[in-house]
Amino acid sequence: MKRIMVVALYKGISEYYGEYLKKVFGELAEIENYYIENNSLELNFDGDLIVTSSNILYEHVKRLNRHQVETIVMRRTFAKEGFEKLKQIDDDREIFFVSNFHEIAVECVSKLYELGIKNLKLIPYNTYSPYDEGTSGVKTAVIAGKTERIPAFIEEIIDIGDRIIDLSTIADIGAILGLSNKKLYQILDAYKKEIVYADYGISQMLSDTNDVKKQLRTILHFTNDSIIATDLSGYITEYNEASERNFGLQKQAVLGKNICEIFPEIRIQDIIDQKKTVTNELVTIRHITYVINKYGIYSDEGMLAGIVIFGQKYLELENERNQLKSKLIPRGHVAKYTMDSVLGSSKVIQDLKKVAVKMAKSVSTVLITGESGTGKEVFAQAIHNASSRKDFPFIAVNCSALAASLLESELFGYEEGAFTGAKKGGKLGLFEMADKGTIFLDEIGEMPYELQAKLLRVLMEREVMRIGGMNVIKVDVRIIAATNKNLLQLVDEGQFREDLYYRINVLPLPLPPLRERKEDIPLLVKAFLQDFGGEKHLTPKILKVLKAYSWPGNIRELHNCIEYMYQLSDDEIVLEDVPKNIRGFGGIDPAMDFALDGKEQVVLRAVDHFNSEDQPAGRKNIHAYLLEEGWKIAEQDIRFILKNLEARGLVEVNKGRRGTRITAVGQQNLYRNKRNPASHQ
Repeated sequence: MKRIMVVALYKGISEYYGEYLKKVFGELAEIENYYIENNSLELNFDGDLIVTSSNILYEHVKRLNRHQVETIVMRRTFAKEGFEKLKQIDDDREIFFVSNFHEIAVECVSKLYELGIKNLKLIPYNTYSPYDEGTSGVKTAVIAGKTERIPAFIEEIIDIGDRIIDLSTIADIGAILGLSNKKLYQILDAYKKEIVYADYGISQMLSDTNDVKKQLRTILHFTNDSIIATDLSGYITEYNEASERNFGLQKQAVLGKNICEIFPEIRIQDIIDQKKTVTNELVTIRHITYVINKYGIYSDEGMLAGIVIFGQKYLELENERNQLKSKLIPRGHVAKYTMDSVLGSSKVIQDLKKVAVKMAKSVSTVLITGESGTGKEVFAQAIHNASSRKDFPFIAVNCSALAASLLESELFGYEEGAFTGAKKGGKLGLFEMADKGTIFLDEIGEMPYELQAKLLRVLMEREVMRIGGMNVIKVDVRIIAATNKNLLQLVDEGQFREDLYYRINVLPLPLPPLRERKEDIPLLVKAFLQDFGGEKHLTPKILKVLKAYSWPGNIRELHNCIEYMYQLSDDEIVLEDVPKNIRGFGGIDPAMDFALDGKEQVVLRAVDHFNSEDQPAGRKNIHAYLLEEGWKIAEQDIRFILKNLEARGLVEVNKGRRGTRITAVGQQNLYRNKRNPASHQ
């Protein structure tokens, strides 16, 4: 037990304040008394604290203090009951303050003014040089407890009671004794009800205590984080309901206990020694991993006063993070196709589906190759939905649809102010948005060469850096790439990085064109008709025509063909409803259907020329080509001719870099018409 000695001039004073400290601290400290009344010069005290009643005695004790025990001067105030008596007196009255010692009278008057007595003029009465009774006119005196030298002319005596130890001294004693913050607050909160105190810091702290406690309890109650607070010695002062749930220990069982005893896994010495915050520390408690954050609690003077610890289960934190991230992702980034969406009874398709299911169980990069319209994105979505990532985003990106700078900002995101027009707050990149899920890079062969290096970094390090940013962001994303290009040929031509090719070609999945799996056409036709309502059917003769056609546009072209026939036919689909460019197959002569006039032939030939030179076949280029060939056809007429050729399936008109492309049917038509060259019109 801690030992305190109270030193005063007289025995009665020493015992009075000694009893007062016993009342305040109870069994927390042993109180001893010492007084100078008999001029005793021995002070053989080896306890924890000496409290003197005056500054004069403080200097005296310093000389006698053989064991160099810490010594403080007692600061005193008045009880509330006596103080209220003075506040009830009429304003502006002159009143003597009488004490056995003039110095004490001066001290008391000063203290009363400090505490807020503004309604009275208090005069310290000097018994050794008293005021002239006839001139002062003062008939009232204030005393603080027993006083022997009250003037005879005083008619009214107001006793405001003996002075008592003030709040700041009690706080100092508690701190020196090493009391926990919680215990000291309890003592001060109870003590302040009896006294008048003027220390603003303590006053403000205690006057707001109840409201703050209510707010704190509300926060502690509703938060899902475990919160534990300790004093500097490690004794637990706060322990919320989330901690009870997470750790399985009730509040009553841990309050007042040392955290090292209850949770030896949580170290607080690093906060005390280094005075720095510790965040994102992984700690295993009772076989469960928690993310622990530890912060110091500092006083207004910057002194470390305690520690607060926040804890959350790691798995719950991960789930919460994923849920929040999913809310940031725009709607639509969901894979709708499954393996059941891949239609076909042919052996090649059945084998591919089995391989794709195995690929879904892996985290390696998949490269899907095949002609346009063979179902590369359907397979990509099916692989995603068959994987453990199915509950997370599936984000598809067409690498040929955007300019290089725009594609970079979409894929990797950017920080605020990264470039002119950047959104306030920056923007998440698609790789970040696809975290835990899959990103599908369609037409990867069209990706600008300068971006391929950044994609390679994502594949190698699984991390991205936003445009204009300095932070490296870890991403957990599965990459599925697709192309209708020969990537090895692009590597040879210097248009595609060789190292990137081998990084994406880990799990290759080549898809066959529809012409190599024509036995699947009836099943596909049935499914497409069902999509459009299912009320119409195809005759065997029409199916024969469809199976005889080469389908350069593959499944996409078949789908468009069925939609065309279904929407434009009457009650039943007949042969005349089949598109003209397809109708000639299966034994039907299409010669007349493909008959072109001179202008149409030369425009088709121009498109074929630019395609063979790998140059864009736009109206301006075609117009210039025709002028060189001696044809004067206006650009507007060329536009009309291209639309007619597209309607007959001879060309595909595309926007952007691809431009207009001649189809297989268009090439067949050119071959047929070589013997009948177009004449100038």
